[in-house]
Amino acid sequence: MAPVRKDNAFQAKGRRTAEEGQAMEEQKKMGKKRMANVELLRICSMLMIVLMHLLNHGKVLETVEKGSVSYYLTWTIFGISFVSISCYILISGYFLCEASFSFVRLLRLEGQVWFYSAALFIAAAVVLRQPLDMSSLIAAVFPILSCEYWFVTMYAGMLILSPFLNKLLLGLSRKQFRLLLGFLFVLFSLWPNVFFFSPALNFGGGSGVVWFVTVYLFGAYMKRFYVPDGRTARHFLHFLAAGLLIPASRFVIELLLATPLGKIGFLQDLMWGYSLFYQYNSVLVLAAALLLFIAFLNLEIRPGKLQRLILAAAPLSFGVYLLHDNPNWRGILWEWINPSQMADKWYLVPGVLVLAAGIFLICALLEMLRKTAAGLSGRLRRNKEGGRKQGWLERKALKLDEKLLRENEM
Repeated sequence: MAPVRKDNAFQAKGRRTAEEGQAMEEQKKMGKKRMANVELLRICSMLMIVLMHLLNHGKVLETVEKGSVSYYLTWTIFGISFVSISCYILISGYFLCEASFSFVRLLRLEGQVWFYSAALFIAAAVVLRQPLDMSSLIAAVFPILSCEYWFVTMYAGMLILSPFLNKLLLGLSRKQFRLLLGFLFVLFSLWPNVFFFSPALNFGGGSGVVWFVTVYLFGAYMKRFYVPDGRTARHFLHFLAAGLLIPASRFVIELLLATPLGKIGFLQDLMWGYSLFYQYNSVLVLAAALLLFIAFLNLEIRPGKLQRLILAAAPLSFGVYLLHDNPNWRGILWEWINPSQMADKWYLVPGVLVLAAGIFLICALLEMLRKTAAGLSGRLRRNKEGGRKQGWLERKALKLDEKLLRENEM
């Protein structure tokens, strides 16, 4: 009987290897073209980021009456929207894990960020009469190095590490990859949530590059091994159930702290910030983000006007972030819009949703104008010079690519 069990084991292992190979081949074919379903998730993620900023920076969360219907609705929307950052990183891991790194990509990111940082700094100085102190000037000139936009700084760090991560992942089997993700999950999500009173590994929480790399690897795993099963509605229901656990955790903690147990000193740390589970690296947020990502991978968007609109709008999303969350204008923006005036009104929920969509649309149009102007100036320069001529920075970036990356087969 033993040889039979051994043969069955070899057959099972062979089937698993074949399934992994099939999954990787299918995903490679999908990765050759932009996927409208994933690009739609990119748009939805940025809409949720705008919505979070509206509720937080717009002081809606602190204005609504505690215990009211508005209180529970706004904190629910805010909690579900917490998946947005992780979804953005998952998308990056999904596409970049099989892409060749280039310093040109990093240069273009720096160029876009620098344009908005410098332009909005000058506009703030001229229009708002803001004082020109040295720290603000340095932040505007070096936005990524100064962490003017924290997300961009962490994203750039992840981008630089991505070719080395991709090389390491090539040698991992599916089982080894799962083991790696399991360790990362325990170290950087489960541990900080369970032993919330401990400093854990002090990796910067969900706002640090360590967590960005962790989520990147989850996205890379989905690219290599996940094959959509077409059960879209079921996956969206799974996400909704997981997403609702985020605000539910806050409400349960509030109830717990209102009991005699709330007098226990360290339990008060459960409500640190928005709450223990309102963190980008929380178990609930990670689970909900993965389930939403899976749901969109299973979403089929057929060729047509809708698909073309999504593919045209998605690249504008990053510009929406750079515009509406610029530190020189953010306070003025939310003070002018003043969404907190809708607190405890019957139209609060539709009001904040419409406002977030409006902010997204206006910023997307401005980003489209910027891209159009940049493209037009580039075409005029090429026509004048009789062809495309690489700029000094681009030539240096390409030389770095050749020297540091191509010679090392990165």
